[in-house]
Amino acid sequence: MPESRATMRGIPGDAARRRGLRRVLVPVACFAGALGVGAGLLLGGVGVPWWLGATVFAAALGGFALYRRRQPALVYGYFKGARGEEMVAGELAHLPSAWTIFNGLLLPDGRDVDHVAVGPQGVFVIETKHWSGEVSVGRGEILANGRPIQRSPVAQVRRALTAVGGALAGAALPPGALHGVLCFAGPQFADGAARADEVLVCSHLGLAAALTLGPTVLDAAAIARCVAKLGALTLTEGF
Repeated sequence: MPESRATMRGIPGDAARRRGLRRVLVPVACFAGALGVGAGLLLGGVGVPWWLGATVFAAALGGFALYRRRQPALVYGYFKGARGEEMVAGELAHLPSAWTIFNGLLLPDGRDVDHVAVGPQGVFVIETKHWSGEVSVGRGEILANGRPIQRSPVAQVRRALTAVGGALAGAALPPGALHGVLCFAGPQFADGAARADEVLVCSHLGLAAALTLGPTVLDAAAIARCVAKLGALTLTEGF
């Protein structure tokens, strides 16, 4: 008999892949248009100096050459992030059947949340990071290779937590039922579960266990209310 597992909704990593593709396709289309304009002015522009077309063409060609040097690293970051979301979703799928997981939840304000897990222990808003190097928690803040980072992902989690809390208005959640989680996919976070500004920080390998450690705060009816409200929102569903 197959093991009963959490219900999964949405496609993990889809929003990141879409952003990565936009970073490729939109600039390429713009450069192609500029090259076409320059070539048209150079070869067939009536009453237009030839040098103007040559200048437009050369500028577009030079810009495209510079973009080609930076583009692989930019796009790789998005697809690496998408892979991290897939890894986290794979661990969340091991939660018991009482849980429902929303991957790539699009909120009314346009923000997308990597994962929202709803189960007996509460509602967990999870942001995934798939970084390189060593990540740890020290003095209540995230450290990358031992140093604080300027744009802390903890603040991102707290913003997402507030947005999801607004989307669940009217679900009659008890106090302490809504939690923020920062999850690192891969080996970069070697510590056990920790706290940073009331946000749970953990590795994806310990995520399912961390979510089920707390007391039961939601009964079946409360879980159903939360699932219904979140299910009314948009999910990323592939291309």
